[in-house]
Amino acid sequence: MVTWDPYLASIRQEYAQWWHVYTLTDVEDRKRKEQQATPGLFNFDLMVQTIKSEQPQIDENREETERLPVLAGLRKYAAEHVLLVGRPGSGKSTALVRLLGDEGIQDKIPVLVELRYYQTSVLELVKHFLESHLGQPLDSKEIEKLLFDRQFLLLIDGVNELPSEAARLDLTKFRQKYQKTTPMIFTTRDLGVGGDLGIEKKLEMQPLSAAQMSEFVRKYLPQQGEQMLNQLGDRLREFGQTPLLLMMLCALFQDKGDIPSNLGLVFRSFTQFYSEKIKQDVNVSEESREFWPDLLQQLGFVMTTGDNPKEITVAIPKTKAQEILTDYLRHNNFTDPDVRARTWLKDLLKHHLIQQSGDLIEFRHQLIQEYYTAEYLLKQLSGI
Repeated sequence: MVTWDPYLASIRQEYAQWWHVYTLTDVEDRKRKEQQATPGLFNFDLMVQTIKSEQPQIDENREETERLPVLAGLRKYAAEHVLLVGRPGSGKSTALVRLLGDEGIQDKIPVLVELRYYQTSVLELVKHFLESHLGQPLDSKEIEKLLFDRQFLLLIDGVNELPSEAARLDLTKFRQKYQKTTPMIFTTRDLGVGGDLGIEKKLEMQPLSAAQMSEFVRKYLPQQGEQMLNQLGDRLREFGQTPLLLMMLCALFQDKGDIPSNLGLVFRSFTQFYSEKIKQDVNVSEESREFWPDLLQQLGFVMTTGDNPKEITVAIPKTKAQEILTDYLRHNNFTDPDVRARTWLKDLLKHHLIQQSGDLIEFRHQLIQEYYTAEYLLKQLSGI
């Protein structure tokens, strides 16, 4: 019989500071920013709204739109399975992490299942998360029994990040198999990417209100907040609807005292600021630092296009990343491209906007991957 106390202690320790999910910085930078990054700062009281079924209703008044706090909504509908839908950076993953740190639902063992790391099966993802925090091996049959015995709450993040149609089919079958015994919460950024898995109850993340955005800016920038809000004016709603974008805007304004004119320039300015200011004192060669943008653009483009243009890859093996960078450096006539690729990838993982999880490498947020892909494509336009 499994003793769950060590497991629960481990996830509480790792995910207690849930607000760090909003940030794009690494552990070293978080320590420097500890005074600024607090739960009060990122406690947006995010709201969700039910999405009405597209199926015709016999009684038109039977299904009414419901609006409620995100964590309350997820807890309310987890037993029947619920799909949380929202824009990139809107707080979907953070909501799951908060449930994980809060232990989710009483008398259930919460398990975070990050679909971007999918390789063989959903069950293997469950197994990996349990073992990594339990500190001991578990048999797959034992896990299946626990799923049937109503022991778990599964927090399944990133339906849109599944790497293939076969993976989506595996997830659908997994959900159906344990539908009657295991509460599950799913997240996705778009119902058009990955579908809804047949889940009837759907909740949609609501954009930050003007009051929420203004409050965050004033807290993040107590000396400059009013100035930033005045400069943004009507653009606040366009630029700051999600917590992630709002954090990026505040960081940029704190550094430059100015707001870029469009969202594309917000991402470009933030990534340049990250390299030049946040990471200006790290010990890497100037040659490595000079080519960081090009390497990230190449990596982002190859991951986004992948082997199948219809499937976006958001996590790849480290060996694959090294191959991508080696090919790029060899094509551009660098000497010792394989050595440079290994060294510069190591620099990027340690000091930039990509990170490693086990054997896999990913950008710190899918929006960042998409930005670097866009920069790569922009370069190609000059040759058309």
